[in-house]
Amino acid sequence: MSLLSRLSLKNGVAVVILCILVLGYGFYSTTQIKQQTFPDIELPAVFIQAIQPGSSSEEIEEGVTGPIEDALKSFKGYDSLTSTTADNGASIFIQFPFGTDMEQKAADVETALAKLALPDGASVSVQRLSAGSAPVYQTAVFSDGDEAAAEALADKLATEVVPKLQKLSGVSSVSLDGTNTEKLNIVVDKDKASQAGVTLGAIQSALQSLTYALPLGNVSQEETTIPVRLVGSIDSLKQIENLAVGGSPAGGKIKLADIATIETVRSQDTIARYNGQASYVIGVVKNQDANTADVANEVKDVLEEYQAKGELELHVIEDQGAAIEESISSLVREGLFGALFCVIIIFLFLRNIRATLISILSLPISIFATIAVMNQMGYTLNIMTLGGIAVSIGRIVDDSIVVIENIFRWRQEKGNEVKGKELAYRATKEVIGAVASSTIATVVVFLPLAFVSGVIGEFFRPFSIAVVVSILSSLLVAVMLIPVLGAKFFRNVKPHKEGQGALARVYERIIRGALRRKALVFSLSVVLLIGSLCTIPALGVAFLPADTVPTASIEVSLPTKSSQEQTNQVAVKVEEYVSKLDGMDNYQLSIGGGSGNPFGGGVAQNNKATVTVQFSSDKDAAKSVEQANAELPALVAAEVEGATVTVKEGEQQGLPDGSGIDVTLYSANAEHLAQAAKQVEQLLLAQADLKDTSNNMNDVSPKWVLSLNQKGIDSGVNAMAVMQAVNEQLKPLGAGTYSLEGKERDVTISYDRQVASREELESIAIPTAAGPVALRDIATVDVQNALATINHDDGKLYAEVSASIKDGADTASVTNRVQDDVRSLALPSDVEISFGGGLAMITEGFTSIGIAMAIAVGLVFLVMSMTFGGMTTPLIILSSLVFIPVGSLTGLLLTGQALSMSAMIGMLMLVGIVVTNAVVLLDRVEKNRKSGMALTDAIIEASTTRLRPILMTAFATMLALLPLALSGSSTSLISGGLAITVIGGLFTSTLLTLIVVPVIYEMAWRKRKEREAESF
Repeated sequence: MSLLSRLSLKNGVAVVILCILVLGYGFYSTTQIKQQTFPDIELPAVFIQAIQPGSSSEEIEEGVTGPIEDALKSFKGYDSLTSTTADNGASIFIQFPFGTDMEQKAADVETALAKLALPDGASVSVQRLSAGSAPVYQTAVFSDGDEAAAEALADKLATEVVPKLQKLSGVSSVSLDGTNTEKLNIVVDKDKASQAGVTLGAIQSALQSLTYALPLGNVSQEETTIPVRLVGSIDSLKQIENLAVGGSPAGGKIKLADIATIETVRSQDTIARYNGQASYVIGVVKNQDANTADVANEVKDVLEEYQAKGELELHVIEDQGAAIEESISSLVREGLFGALFCVIIIFLFLRNIRATLISILSLPISIFATIAVMNQMGYTLNIMTLGGIAVSIGRIVDDSIVVIENIFRWRQEKGNEVKGKELAYRATKEVIGAVASSTIATVVVFLPLAFVSGVIGEFFRPFSIAVVVSILSSLLVAVMLIPVLGAKFFRNVKPHKEGQGALARVYERIIRGALRRKALVFSLSVVLLIGSLCTIPALGVAFLPADTVPTASIEVSLPTKSSQEQTNQVAVKVEEYVSKLDGMDNYQLSIGGGSGNPFGGGVAQNNKATVTVQFSSDKDAAKSVEQANAELPALVAAEVEGATVTVKEGEQQGLPDGSGIDVTLYSANAEHLAQAAKQVEQLLLAQADLKDTSNNMNDVSPKWVLSLNQKGIDSGVNAMAVMQAVNEQLKPLGAGTYSLEGKERDVTISYDRQVASREELESIAIPTAAGPVALRDIATVDVQNALATINHDDGKLYAEVSASIKDGADTASVTNRVQDDVRSLALPSDVEISFGGGLAMITEGFTSIGIAMAIAVGLVFLVMSMTFGGMTTPLIILSSLVFIPVGSLTGLLLTGQALSMSAMIGMLMLVGIVVTNAVVLLDRVEKNRKSGMALTDAIIEASTTRLRPILMTAFATMLALLPLALSGSSTSLISGGLAITVIGGLFTSTLLTLIVVPVIYEMAWRKRKEREAESF
């Protein structure tokens, strides 16, 4: 490093030009680097969506879900395989370890599914999941006119606005919800059809027989072969009305129009309303490599053009672009305040404007260099990378402070003996070893983060790279640029006054007293350490600090077979209630959206409605949520028997806070499983410190099970004939899609009266060899309860009962108590229990960070042993790490923060930061001893000399983090808890380093002699 400083001093102009180029390229990179809220992490999971319209959950479980699960079980090394099967479809997730080649795995899944023989009408789609698959922009669009105006608006959106948005750079897909779809309904009069002997199946076959394309051969004409084909199609409503479906007793034909009503109807797959007003919802998903902020802004520009012309009325639901800009501006603002505090601290200690400005130059150069490197590596500017830069601001200036302070001191003390570049070189060389080793120690701390597994590791990797690049950049600035500027601008420095300053004199008295009372100092340090560790139970243990947002989510569930109209009626009542909540800013309703896939898509569930409520930022959303939970259940139950409602507070995007408790139950017996799930649910509901309790086996619907009796068996009744006869009485038949009058329309056939009772079911006529007979004569009908949704974990039937802890800071203790209570329940003997949620996440995360910290300490020890040689001094330096918990845990206790992953990551950072002070101090002690000074004198001289740079670097780091600690903001890992941990730990470690480390050093070396350096 000293060679690099010498080379830089010889080529000062080149170094300045190089720094200007780095600044310029870094500034250019800030305009090019992509911006996102969070790192775009591709989850190592594949989502399989299976759809079989009109089929029950049990039919799909047997014919679709089971075969798919069996095919996926052949894959090796997957972490989990779960499925949820409901009426009309199923959702299957298979998750692999992070680092798996998901492109290959997705292709393997598609290949495996292509080999399956699935039932007719079943379709399967495969989708890879990414955190960037959610819409980056959503807006509600209104029409103030009548139905015709609404249809015109929908047509404009579908044919003009959506295609225009789709063409924008970076846009992957655009969805439009709330629009009507046209379909042709053929409603058959059941009595007339019965008299004519016409079934729905016969009508379906007659319709499909009109569409054909048959090759008839070829005709050779003048050496040209002309193919001849016979084609038929349905292209008008008249053809369908005149379709012959049977014959009358008088010998005439029965047309379809004679026994059925044929009409075009409009229906909504999804009902969307904003503040109670019917709306269409536009959602935009970006490409994987697109800039979130740019895409959102481009979409807004297009929509605002229409709004400015008065063609659209918009209300924004989701705007990640604005959220990103707010997050970035918040972190930049906190970073700038931190930089300002650094400047103030440096000036207060050096009281020299030039020295202050020179040392602060490392900030812009290092930050812009970091952004340039991150851009080249393909990382984005997000909360994690910006957070890494923000928490490094204080550490970035540390190296420059030590170097410039030593040059400044040399200029004061030896300005008459040594001049210009020689002085700058010798002053830099004196501290360059300590600066380099302490910086490398900080950098290697982040190397073990490769051992942090799972999504935490994926989220934290960009953070650690930003920290490492910024700190390494600051080291290069300190050894290259700072000496050049110090040599140039420190020519007229006032000589150093004889004697020490007041602070140094006070400190010298303290250190001399401490060296005389080593046992007392050491004992008090141990007491402080033990006392701080005892605060952990009072702190509580959580996975991540929970930061609620002023939103609430209300989910209304009606009995499984409820129609969309019934759900809408209940939803209207809920909207009326929500509109009167105190502090309500706006609310959005959605009915019929997909389920099972958190990133969009899934099987539409018409029995569920979701209302998302946005409260004013100054209102207490928790109070409104508590009120709604108390009042809404009775309101919805009064509308529809069996309807339920759950109200939950909104959570910040990103990583889960880990404040949940999940109890998973397994059993092959569905009745025993449902019974056990209900027992656990009742237990969790009775816990005062839990909220948002849910049971995925709560939704049970009755089913009628048919079985042929002895008469039916003896009569040779065909089971397929029973299925066909009953099927068409219970659900509409799809006849296909036809182009009618230039529009594509789905055609469905149904009776005017559906079976509504058991008696009607038993009266259905079943064709037999002896003629039609009533179903009751050849089969028995039993009534049983069936699960509305069937959940599998690795092919096994399971139930999950979940709840959230009200006080997330007490996750560990509450979870342990609840687990003990669950184990004490008298559950059916064949039910197995496993626990998950926050405590499992805490255990895994803390274990990973613990391993990372242990490896980090080992790597720091390696660096120190290479710097100082031997083991004694490196071990003394590591002793400063022991006192990190004293300040960190005390700071968390005083501010009411829990011991979380965020705090643990702060402690991991401290492993690298804290040793800096001890290195700077003991490096000077070692040099004094080698020059012949007595041990005690060497310690006192080094302590008083290094007091100023140690305090400057420590306070610069602490004050740089102060805005983040005071902001109260939380971005999961980058939170006030992390800042408080670092500030508290560094504060006490700095004080103890200045007092305890010299004591330990003298205790270790008082009976030893300094080894002479062996030349090699």
